[in-house]
Amino acid sequence: MTTPTTVKKPSRFWLFFPFVLLILAVGGWCAWWFLASSKIDQAVDSWIAEQQAAGAEFTYAGRSLTGFPFRFDVAFEKPHYKAADGAVWDGDTAQFVMQAWNLKHVIARAPGHHTYTNALGIRNAFDFPADAAASLSWDAAGPRRIGFQSGEASALIGGRSYDLTGLSLNFAPREGAPDDLMMAVQWDRIVLDREPSAAPYLGTELGPSRIIGEVQGFFPAYAAAGDLHGVWPELLSSGGNLEIAQLLVDWGPLDLGGKSKLELGQGRANGTIQVRLDNAGELKEAMIASGNWGTAEQTLYGTIEPASRNGGFLMLSVIDSRVFAGPVPLGTLPGTGS
Repeated sequence: MTTPTTVKKPSRFWLFFPFVLLILAVGGWCAWWFLASSKIDQAVDSWIAEQQAAGAEFTYAGRSLTGFPFRFDVAFEKPHYKAADGAVWDGDTAQFVMQAWNLKHVIARAPGHHTYTNALGIRNAFDFPADAAASLSWDAAGPRRIGFQSGEASALIGGRSYDLTGLSLNFAPREGAPDDLMMAVQWDRIVLDREPSAAPYLGTELGPSRIIGEVQGFFPAYAAAGDLHGVWPELLSSGGNLEIAQLLVDWGPLDLGGKSKLELGQGRANGTIQVRLDNAGELKEAMIASGNWGTAEQTLYGTIEPASRNGGFLMLSVIDSRVFAGPVPLGTLPGTGS
């Protein structure tokens, strides 16, 4: 007679273990999101308190923090900011978004109407669409990239109105040279409310244009100056370099190209500026038709146009902030105090 064997039932541990892990992971993620959101709320409150302590104020009609579970979305309705110097910004809304797995990259949106009144009481206005966005990323060393893109936007600045299409601004420190700022600015179209009085033949519409360059020593100059307005004077004083690698401006009949290298220091700028004209004949015809074809215009055109042939540039020298075409002085660089 044989003894019956007991059949061992297979363990169900591995059947349930993945689900247990999933539940623990989801619970841990949820706990982390709510903990991080509370820290973000505290950081916002601390920033507002710091602004008040510095003599500024920041108020809003509504504030929310949403985005669970994959992002943090901080939104302010009717934000109002008054700086210590009296400058005021009022907006329809302001939104700041971070992905939950990357808290060192912020995307900011401000759709709607905004006004900025500077300390002198001059009021400017801006209207941004929903797709307009600014972005800021950073690491332990400082900012890595600052950008802004907008499909359509409009602005009223200094009493002049502007309609913009395809505006893109990008700024970043150069890799391996954290003191230097690389920049790229471009747009598809800018429409002005009226043509420039000094050059009415240019018209009111700028086509696709771009500026690509680098400012060496930008970040130390910004730290010393304390704001953007003081960067240029600080660079002139303490030293730096400005390079425009590519300038392309399409403004009515004007197709202007350029590049420059300037060394700054001791209150002066020295270096070279190169300019060229494409389709120069169209510009000449427009100037003649508008009655802007005097001796000065003819001389300037007659100097640049021949140098622009076959892809060439007219080289201008900058000596102690004064600009020369050969031995002929043309003027002084703006903002150099010379």
